[in-house]
Amino acid sequence: MLIFFFWCLQGSFFSVLLNFVSNWIVSKTPLKYGMALFVVLLIITMASYLIILLIGTSIVEQIQEMTQTLPRSLQNLKDQISKTSIGQALFNELPNDLGALLESRDKVMSRIVGSFSTTLGAIANFFIIIVTGIFLAATPSIYTKGFIRLFPLNFRARLREVMYKTQNSLSLWMTAKLISMLVVGIFTAIGLVILGMPMPYALALIAALFSFIPNIGPYLALAPAILIALMQGGNMFIYVLILYFGIQIVESYLITPLIEKKMVQLPPALTLFWMVLLGLLTGILGLIMATPILAARVVIIKELYVKDYLEAKKEGDAKLAKSSSVK
Repeated sequence: MLIFFFWCLQGSFFSVLLNFVSNWIVSKTPLKYGMALFVVLLIITMASYLIILLIGTSIVEQIQEMTQTLPRSLQNLKDQISKTSIGQALFNELPNDLGALLESRDKVMSRIVGSFSTTLGAIANFFIIIVTGIFLAATPSIYTKGFIRLFPLNFRARLREVMYKTQNSLSLWMTAKLISMLVVGIFTAIGLVILGMPMPYALALIAALFSFIPNIGPYLALAPAILIALMQGGNMFIYVLILYFGIQIVESYLITPLIEKKMVQLPPALTLFWMVLLGLLTGILGLIMATPILAARVVIIKELYVKDYLEAKKEGDAKLAKSSSVK
């Protein structure tokens, strides 16, 4: 039930993005909303088809290869650590139950990576997101008006304004994040191909997807790349580190500031806390959806609580004090 809820929530976010882009096309062209939405869906379909046609087969093959390579990479890492005096002492001090866990690392990694490949193989499940997003974006006014009618008449105009601001902020955030993911994926693929790393497209896909998760996403994407680079020998892992951190610096200090000027600003500490909280409560889906949910909540709290309650109350108290002093 919880997974279905998060799929529907992702469908809602997808509809917000479709609605935002369609309205932008309407504002720049003579097209009506329905035709603009059709154009957006057509562009997404064509782009997806071209990506699958050009590198889809390579990505699937590389992901399958990765499920076999990563366990061997972990074994290689353990062997390298065991050669050092500190590593030998460390493994000698490990408790038996932890040692047994390390011995079963192949099974653990197979489950972790296998779940990723299973998710890709079960892509039909994401049709829930796509269909929900398309239906919501096709007639957004029906759902908006229906929701607003659940509230008192004197509050509906303000609620409509807050909903518009929330949708606009969330749309800008998602647009900026998608652009950032695309840039990270392209730069990572190009860099890995130049370095001669195996499975460059699969690693680039992982880097692009994990960049959706702020703060910890890039480091999660770095882990499989480093493990595979260690198997290549030489200084490959150093080059991969430089590549990933270089891309992260460019993305954080150049690309993100350029495309997120009008975005809702999320404090990093609050974002990390919210991600950990939802991750613990709901698992990986909560971790993925934490940031867009927080972006929407920040706007709603700022408008309805800070402005309409705290600041309005402060202004009311100031006016009351002023009138009392005049008397």
